[in-house]
Amino acid sequence: VSEILLVDVDQFYGIEIEEFPAQIAQVALWMTDHQMNLRVSEEFGQYFARLPLKKAPSIIHENALAVDWLNVVDPAKLSYIVGNPPFIGKQHQDERQKAEIMAAFQGCDDAGLLDYVCAWYRKSLRYMRGNPAIKAALVSTNSIVQGEQVSALWPILRRDGLEIAFAHRTFQWSSEAKGKAAVQCVIIGFTIHIPEDRWIFEYEDLKSDSHAIRVGRINPYLVDAPDVFLQNRRSPISTVPEIVWGSMPNDGGHLLLTDEEKRELLAKEPAAEPLIRR
Repeated sequence: VSEILLVDVDQFYGIEIEEFPAQIAQVALWMTDHQMNLRVSEEFGQYFARLPLKKAPSIIHENALAVDWLNVVDPAKLSYIVGNPPFIGKQHQDERQKAEIMAAFQGCDDAGLLDYVCAWYRKSLRYMRGNPAIKAALVSTNSIVQGEQVSALWPILRRDGLEIAFAHRTFQWSSEAKGKAAVQCVIIGFTIHIPEDRWIFEYEDLKSDSHAIRVGRINPYLVDAPDVFLQNRRSPISTVPEIVWGSMPNDGGHLLLTDEEKRELLAKEPAAEPLIRR
């Protein structure tokens, strides 16, 4: 059986900024390898296990935006890049993270608008030039396919050669963690060559299962349509008052109420009802 298995843990490479999660990733790969070996045993009727463990994945404890990926693994050896980089909006980035975004998008006037996750797209594309056959997929915040970030980010990625092969449109990320945040994500699969086919995965609602639709192309808004970038503008296109600042919960959440908090507030201050909005 061992002669027909073509995948082992030493073919996996990773970069993780925290030391303990880097160790967890290595153990998780060994566990997954063991689970797959049990499935092989069931399929072929012969018990198979790689014990004792003689090979290990290469998970390094580094900042993925600071380390040179060429020193981690030769792109000629690589088939896939996958990841779930951190989502940190422009308002929440610290000085180091802002500097890393600016370095990844040097010369881009609107780099300050971009979410932290965007830097992984740029770095992946540069690395993939060493092997155009590499396919990549990143879990990302859905803000990079909406609003002001689209026109700031995607023309640059397009010039770098990015082609979207598949995309999961907005869904709610699920986790077993306690106190988990309800994060709305997309997954974008991309190459630097024209893919043979393209797929959009749609969700009826944020928590439903996806269904796949084969499409002719996928634009940066994750729809089957040509690339059209909506540019921001200061003046309205018709005779309406100009918006000076939009509606944004920009106070750290202090004015957001749960249903219970709303009831308590109205019990104490009934006159506040006109001030509460969905």
